[in-house]
Amino acid sequence: MSQLFKSHGASLINSFTIILLVLLLISVLSITTLWYIDTKNQIESRYLLQKNHTEQTLHQSVIWIDSGIRLYEYSFEPGLKSAMNQYLDAYNTSKGEIGAINLISLKNQFNQTYGGIWDLYVINSDGMIEKTTYKPDLHLNFSHYKSFFKTLSSIRENGDYVVDRTVKGFVKGSPNRKFVYQGTPDKKYILEISRNFEDFIPPETKSSYEELLKTIPELNPDVVAVDLYNVQGEIVTKWNASEVFIPNTPDLQQSILNTFTNKTNTAEIGLKNLQETTYIYLPIHDTRHPSSPMMNLAARVVYSTEKIQRTLVETTIIYLIILLCTLLLSLLAVWQTSKLFSKPVKGLIGDLNLIADGKLDHKIRSTGILELEQIESAINRLVKNLKSSILTLRNQEIQIKNELIQRIQAEENIKVLLSEVQEKEQEIKNSEQRYRSVVETQNEYICRYTPDGTHIFANEAYCRLFGKKCVNILGTKLSLKIPADEIAEVREHFSSLTPDHPVGLNEHHIILPNGESRYIQWVDQAFFSDDGTVIEYQSVGRDLTELKKLEKSLHESDALYRETVNAMDDGIFVTDKTQTIIIHNIWKKGRKEGLIKPLKDFTGKSLFSILTYLNEPDYLNYEYVFHTGNIFVSEKTLNQNDQMTIETKIIPIFDDGQVTTVVTIIRDISARKQAQKALQKLNRDLEEIIWKRTEDLQESLDELDAFAYSVSHDLRAPVRAIDGFSHLLLMKNSDLLNEESKHLIVRIREGVMTMDRLIQDLLRFSRTGRQPLYVIDIDMANLVRGVITELTSQPESRNISVKIFDLPHAKGDTGLIRQVWFNLISNSIKFTPPPTIPDITIGSYEKEKEIIYYIKDNGVGFDMQYADKIFEVFSRLTPSSEVEGTGVGLALVKRIIIRHHGRIWVQSESGKGTTFYFTMQGTDGDERRQEA
Repeated sequence: MSQLFKSHGASLINSFTIILLVLLLISVLSITTLWYIDTKNQIESRYLLQKNHTEQTLHQSVIWIDSGIRLYEYSFEPGLKSAMNQYLDAYNTSKGEIGAINLISLKNQFNQTYGGIWDLYVINSDGMIEKTTYKPDLHLNFSHYKSFFKTLSSIRENGDYVVDRTVKGFVKGSPNRKFVYQGTPDKKYILEISRNFEDFIPPETKSSYEELLKTIPELNPDVVAVDLYNVQGEIVTKWNASEVFIPNTPDLQQSILNTFTNKTNTAEIGLKNLQETTYIYLPIHDTRHPSSPMMNLAARVVYSTEKIQRTLVETTIIYLIILLCTLLLSLLAVWQTSKLFSKPVKGLIGDLNLIADGKLDHKIRSTGILELEQIESAINRLVKNLKSSILTLRNQEIQIKNELIQRIQAEENIKVLLSEVQEKEQEIKNSEQRYRSVVETQNEYICRYTPDGTHIFANEAYCRLFGKKCVNILGTKLSLKIPADEIAEVREHFSSLTPDHPVGLNEHHIILPNGESRYIQWVDQAFFSDDGTVIEYQSVGRDLTELKKLEKSLHESDALYRETVNAMDDGIFVTDKTQTIIIHNIWKKGRKEGLIKPLKDFTGKSLFSILTYLNEPDYLNYEYVFHTGNIFVSEKTLNQNDQMTIETKIIPIFDDGQVTTVVTIIRDISARKQAQKALQKLNRDLEEIIWKRTEDLQESLDELDAFAYSVSHDLRAPVRAIDGFSHLLLMKNSDLLNEESKHLIVRIREGVMTMDRLIQDLLRFSRTGRQPLYVIDIDMANLVRGVITELTSQPESRNISVKIFDLPHAKGDTGLIRQVWFNLISNSIKFTPPPTIPDITIGSYEKEKEIIYYIKDNGVGFDMQYADKIFEVFSRLTPSSEVEGTGVGLALVKRIIIRHHGRIWVQSESGKGTTFYFTMQGTDGDERRQEA
């Protein structure tokens, strides 16, 4: 008893003290924290509002100032319009020939008439400045600036007159220029005029920008520096509170350009110098002029965050002081409260411990506290009642002992009887266990129940069916949920069970608790009393759900198969070895044409009795399929007038390696036969057309040969006569001719020789396409070395550097391929002007199973926009006086490569050399010829 009131848990006083302390701390902490957060948010919000107001003011002011600049620009537009009219008149007078327009004369006229400095431009349809008085802009290509090029194309197509803003232009170092554009009436060119200014922006506008930057710090004291930049990243104006300006570093320049590119505002926060730098995009929202985007500005605004950081630090210090004071006051209050309640409660606990130790006469001492005095009074009454109860219990204890002696004797007698009963029950349990072991292992659903549905037995399979434990089913009324349309049949089934026929079979659906429907077959047996009343039922069930589904699926599959087969235009018959029909379709086509007898069902009948057109050879065909197991296909024309032809395909079906049945498929192929006949007729007609055109082509080729001979003989004879007479004139009258006459005669002879070479090259070009190819295996490496030796063995030949890499063999005409290499290598030498030594690389590589040969040089190269023209006859990219030749060589190369079923192309860059590539007849020399 001495341990009854000893503490085994937390003290109520201590718990109360801790709760009080926690509540005080939470309350004060919540209030001070909310004050701190609200104060911090107000400080930051004021900073952000001032910052946003500053940026909005800066943006709106830039728009207003730009409006003033536009008003200033309007004063120049009448003069520009008048000058453009004169420029357009000059273009119309030249009839679109820009070479006939004297731009310098027009420029001088505009300078004198309108004052200032003017420039004129002609922009072609490709966006390139083709002619101008401002040489740095010559050949400037606006197609590289897609948005601006699109605007220029619209001006050219519509013939519009468009005034632009005053900008610096696309070429670095250009002056400020105000442009106007005019599309020509023939839509070929754009006429452009510019009025140039060294410093366009008026002094008033510069002052406006400076005043704007000085006003910003007055609106927002946190601003310490403001810079304005144009789209080239150049400073327009700037202001700094410390008058120490930051230089335009590459990083700063990149940040400004990124602002123009991304068209967004960005901010950078410097933690060390307590500053925030914001880059602001300042668009002017002017979309009426092509160059309006170049008038946009960007600003760099530097804010000092020192003031807001200092305010936040002071607020945080105040917050921490309040928290510390609150903690000290809370601890003091809790200590005083604990002292007030702890002493009287501990005295009460001491008195209770004395009473618990058995001193029931001990009185509880008064504490002077009302609530505790009520507890003291209740405890005293409890002790008094406890004394009385102890005396009563002692008297009852004596009586209970006497009764226990009597009960012990009675229990001994009962134990003897129970022993006998237990032996009988064990025998019954053993018998029941054997029965259950048999029933429980069955997959069938077994149960026994009374007529009212109370289950007295159920095996595990039956319980699993309903998703319940057997203990939850036994002794309860479990009624099966049966579909409404089957209930009457089930009731009739149970009503049919009689003492003479107690067993019956029934099948129906049941709905399980989870909503699933199962189809069950039941064997029900009724047990009757002596008076014929049913006292019990026993049911054994089998789940036939899957079997029913399989039956349904088979029925549906069979129906679908029959519908599909009957929908076919072909006749299908499955027969056995006796030609008895097992399966067949309707075959509407056969019934319509009278090929089968008009019966509804052919099953069980002979195929030869149903198909009216079958004869003895057809019977032998079936015997062949059954004997060999091969598929047999035959065609037969049934009606000579209608030309009806059918195709019969006999397909064997094997069972254990033996042909047991065959499938006969009968198809009407009359339309296919007619199409074949039409195709044969078309081929015959086509052959006649090809023969006729070949004959016409041969006549044209003969005429071309005659023309070539005429050119070779009749045209070259006068040319040679001119050369001969000129030579005689120079030889015989050399003393009588002055130097100018001799020079003219020499020029005549040079022209005659050039004419003769042109005629020879033209004849060679013509004959190349008609002379037969003698295709043999070509050793490309030896062929190239021979050409190089020929080109470098002449006395006047130049020194060249040649590198030859792997060159696989190819199949072609040796003479023609030699001409290809000769022309390409001589081109590389010709177009590498002295004193540069020609550096030629020749090799090959394989790509997609195709050998590609190439020749690369370090010559002058050319612009790739002329790549297709160099393979045309007489097409030259350089004047004949600079490089010798007639312009036929590359055209001849292309014709030879095409005759060898190959391809040729070129890659070049002006001033960086040229590379020619070509292929020949695939990888082995035969592939492309076969494809052709």
